[in-house]
Amino acid sequence: AAVAASAVVSAAGSDTAGGGERLRCGVIAFASETLLLRSLRDPAPAERVIDDLLSLRGHGRTDLAAALRAAARMLEDVPPGGRTALLLSDCLHTRGLDPRVAAGALDCLHVLGTSDGTDAREAGIALARRGGGRYLRATNTAELMVSLQRALS
Repeated sequence: AAVAASAVVSAAGSDTAGGGERLRCGVIAFASETLLLRSLRDPAPAERVIDDLLSLRGHGRTDLAAALRAAARMLEDVPPGGRTALLLSDCLHTRGLDPRVAAGALDCLHVLGTSDGTDAREAGIALARRGGGRYLRATNTAELMVSLQRALS
């Protein structure tokens, strides 16, 4: 997660694809609760976000729906058509409501799936489909980097 968020946060500090348009991004960490690490309105410095991510330890149950609702709230001031989120997860919700409902509140949800398990992959595909985005494998660092580039292009 830290590698992916680092790449996105770093990209937000530079022009994207040479088009002169800056990538705006927020970062939400989640497990049983959500934690806002970078806001669109008041973006934290990339170094601080990366340090915060590296200090987190995954544990417990996962409320994907709460994370997706937090993303939708963060993006509510973005004009329609531009509310895009990236989800890096095994996609198995173990707490809270069905995340597919929350995925539908976004214009586009790209899912970077971190598990090869059949249930996890099917859940990720369903989330991406409901969110109007793509499911991309990210089970190792090499896949993660390729999938992140595809999602951001």
